[in-house]
Amino acid sequence: MADIFEHHGLTHLSASQINLYAAEPALWVLRYLFDHKDPLSPAAARGISTEKGIEHGLCNPDAPLQECIDLALQDYDRSLTLIVDEKKEKERTGIPGMVEVGLEELRKYGIPTLPEDDHRQHRIEVEIPGVSVPAIGYLDFDFQDHGIIVDLKTQLRLASKISPSHARQGAIYSQSRGNNVDMRFAYVTPKKQAVFSMEADQVQQSWGEVVNIAGRIQSFLSLSKDRDELASLVCPNYDSFYWSNHITRGAGRDLFGF
Repeated sequence: MADIFEHHGLTHLSASQINLYAAEPALWVLRYLFDHKDPLSPAAARGISTEKGIEHGLCNPDAPLQECIDLALQDYDRSLTLIVDEKKEKERTGIPGMVEVGLEELRKYGIPTLPEDDHRQHRIEVEIPGVSVPAIGYLDFDFQDHGIIVDLKTQLRLASKISPSHARQGAIYSQSRGNNVDMRFAYVTPKKQAVFSMEADQVQQSWGEVVNIAGRIQSFLSLSKDRDELASLVCPNYDSFYWSNHITRGAGRDLFGF
């Protein structure tokens, strides 16, 4: 079945792909079969930039907090230079606190292990049973000396547990190490943080979900080599927050006809 994925230009799956297909198949079709690129949202930019500030502080333990915050803010401003969005300033104001709270927690773990290829994140690849392409991902912070992987999630309201979509991501990362790792999620707001470890049964259940959803993607693609025909089989739900960007909604209306 590799030719089914290859025919549609897909060389791999990822946690974001798998989670999107489970939540909103029509948007999955728009993004991955019709190559639609969503504009970078302020919330997404906030997460990326905060992570860069925290990473700088972890890899440079003596770096002053303000240096890490400034790096994050500069990255945020640069990434959204051409974006007009009323939420830009609101998301920006959360970054200093998130960097401070995140560093206070994660500096306890020491310096993360960096990849040998000089890239910032470790690339992982996992075979999915019954599916002809692998899942790939990139680890935020890999503390190999402690056997811990930490994935950073920035939020404005603090989570009380690991969400199912994050758990699927964690299961993929854990599977890449033969489940011989402590997979943790660090949820960070401008004022608080919470770190949750995945239990073995949660990893197993979530990996089962990954395999199940990936198999459904493969079965869906196998229905036709015509992407337009595949698009005709799904229906967008514009009430979902996934369609909140007006450019994405417009692209959806063009593709799906309403």
